[in-house]
Amino acid sequence: MSELGCSTISFRHRSLPEALAAISRLGITGIDLGGLPEVCEHYPTDRGGDIAELVATIRDFRIDVWALNVDPGPLNDPQLDRETLASRGAELAAHAARLGADLIVPCGAPSRIPFVDETSDLARTAGGLRLLSSVTSEHGVRLLVEAPHHHRFCHSADRVRALLGLAPAEVAGLVYDVSHVVAGGIDETEFAAEFADRIEHVHLRDAVPGDINRSIGRGNADFTGVIGTLHEHGYAGRYVLELETHDVAETNRETVAGESRDTLSALLRA
Repeated sequence: MSELGCSTISFRHRSLPEALAAISRLGITGIDLGGLPEVCEHYPTDRGGDIAELVATIRDFRIDVWALNVDPGPLNDPQLDRETLASRGAELAAHAARLGADLIVPCGAPSRIPFVDETSDLARTAGGLRLLSSVTSEHGVRLLVEAPHHHRFCHSADRVRALLGLAPAEVAGLVYDVSHVVAGGIDETEFAAEFADRIEHVHLRDAVPGDINRSIGRGNADFTGVIGTLHEHGYAGRYVLELETHDVAETNRETVAGESRDTLSALLRA
């Protein structure tokens, strides 16, 4: 059975020790560590400095870091020069290696509008991924790109196809977030089947068209179909609860996360 983990973004309003304690109470021992500006800063988004204290905190909870989910900068932005991106990538890769984690990056700026035009921006995004891949490989870290993303440049299936065509599997694996696919009006099981050979990591959150922030079972996502389709195509990788949801009170978040764990664990066993 594939493993089920939890992103610390699920508890983004809590300190890292509080988030790790909540995840531990769920009986989950694998995490994605969130470090996205204005979203979740459990990994320090100001970069720089030593992460010894961060590593020690995570080890105290006996939790494995599966992936470091961060943003090195808008990959399709012409103002992000290669030297800056390489420097940021090297630091992130070094920290990911110390944590024993993959490195997840987003698929462009937090806007669907190109800086230049769609073709140019796709080429620049792919070039950024190739540069980051060359840096991460030096540290023995696997680079993953999350696409589509409902609020970023590569928001559609067409742009994902084009991006992956420019950045093959040896450059980056694909993170499939079910909520972003559903929110974009894309059929989630068809997407899973089409991109199964590139998917290396799965984020689980529910959604409806236009809204990615629903708890499991409170949206339209067909998790049975997604998990079944991925299994049929040989996927045996990890699934991660990323419950950055807006439909539950913070005081109920742990209870809802537990219900989500139970629902999805049953699907994975089946």
